Amino acid sequence: MAHSLGRAGALDLLEEAIHALRAAPLATIVTHWIGSIPFALGLLIFWNDMTQPRTSDAVCAMEACALALLLVWMNCWRAVFAGRLERQFGGRPDAPWTRRRLWRLIAGQAFLGGFRPLALALAAVVILPLPWMAAFDRSATALADSEDADLAQLIARARKLAGFEQRQGWGILLLLIVLYLILSLNVLILLALLPQLVRMLTGYESVFTRGMTYYVENSLFWLAGMSLAWIVFDPFTQAVYCLRNFQLESRGTGEDLRAALRMVVSAALILFVVTQALPAQVTPASLDQCIRQSLQSHEYDWRLAPPPAKRSRDVPWLVTVTDRLSDTVQQGFRSIGHAIDRLLEWLREKLPLGSAGMKARPPGAALHWSVYAIIGALIALVVLFVWHLRRARIKPARTPAAGGMAVSLADEDLPAGRLAEDEWITLAETCARDGDYRAALRALYLANLAWLGRHEWIAIHPGKTNREYEMEVRRRARDFPEARALFAANILSFERAWYGKHSVSAEDADAFRQRLRQIKAVLTPAEMAA
Repeated sequence: MAHSLGRAGALDLLEEAIHALRAAPLATIVTHWIGSIPFALGLLIFWNDMTQPRTSDAVCAMEACALALLLVWMNCWRAVFAGRLERQFGGRPDAPWTRRRLWRLIAGQAFLGGFRPLALALAAVVILPLPWMAAFDRSATALADSEDADLAQLIARARKLAGFEQRQGWGILLLLIVLYLILSLNVLILLALLPQLVRMLTGYESVFTRGMTYYVENSLFWLAGMSLAWIVFDPFTQAVYCLRNFQLESRGTGEDLRAALRMVVSAALILFVVTQALPAQVTPASLDQCIRQSLQSHEYDWRLAPPPAKRSRDVPWLVTVTDRLSDTVQQGFRSIGHAIDRLLEWLREKLPLGSAGMKARPPGAALHWSVYAIIGALIALVVLFVWHLRRARIKPARTPAAGGMAVSLADEDLPAGRLAEDEWITLAETCARDGDYRAALRALYLANLAWLGRHEWIAIHPGKTNREYEMEVRRRARDFPEARALFAANILSFERAWYGKHSVSAEDADAFRQRLRQIKAVLTPAEMAA
């Protein structure tokens, strides 16, 4: 049962939500995870495929449709979780599932889930309506698992509940954001240290331990950590807003009083049954004495409030300063809350929204000319953005390579194993004769990788980065520091020219080729000796 709201603060509401989750059965929490875990896994798969340039458009479209279905699935199960919490607060049993109730749940969550991400994103940009939008979203989820309200009534009730206690809404939202960030930071640190801990305790070497910082720098790592923290934290967030809705609606319905009466009646029935089952020789006086003796034992000391201690006159100065600092901080928070209330009242006066019972009417006059100017500017920006995208997708002309094959050195997905080392060098000489030293440097770099791969100093893979190749050379050629330094210099020269703005001259290409020859001269005798 939830306590009466009154003028409860945000911190009190969060504390009651924690107690409500602890009192909830495991089946209630599982209903939330049934929906959230598949959606989080689908999001990770979709993100991983979207960041891979080799993923086709058909696969992306199919995975986007699957992710949309998983979003509806997650919203429906979250509504079931919220409905079970609402009935737990009121002490009501679970209602039986009917076809009408199931259809309204799926249809409502599919409709609300479509505009929810966009509305929350816009509210986060504007900032001021964000607490209202978050409260509306969670209230609509909490009210969805009911058979007596259609979609229009659900939206109206959620709007009404979201409009109450704006000051408390700001406090709830800020506290939830801070707690979620702290939890996410802890989860990310745990995931970052977990492979190294496994290696230290078991000696098992994995790709995560060999990757070192590249494992943490991957965007999928951050998304996985935030998703795991969301799976753990979202039930608590929904419980906070479910408790808020229950307490707000109880002001008009008295549901909290009925829940308290149900508990009193249940306790009275239990006491009556226990009293009837007692032996005849046990009198009420002896039973009352036994109860008092049990309550005075040490096991129940935590239930008894400590006696009020008299304040000594010789109070340490540190205690006095701490008390004054605490009072100052509380006064500051109260002042900020009053300032937010005054700001909202001022906005309501300057921006009248009309009566809630008034029906929407079309505007009496045309839009202001500035609105048309903004719309025109947005359309121009969209057209310019699309034009730049189309220009970026124009593929450069293919460069003929040795052996009759056609390759494009501007292709970012060009693998080093596409051609042999001699063919890459021939292609580099052709580009150098044409004056394209930047493409020649790319061909020489691929020739370097092809030679190292053919002699098994590296394992060529399209998904590897230059740093991963450098780490592999460091590991396999640890006895040849000169070769490792030459290869690192080639990588630096290539990245400055290919990914940076450093211009490439004929001398740069010749220096690159000279370092390649030195690498071969150092590593070839070692390979023959092996």
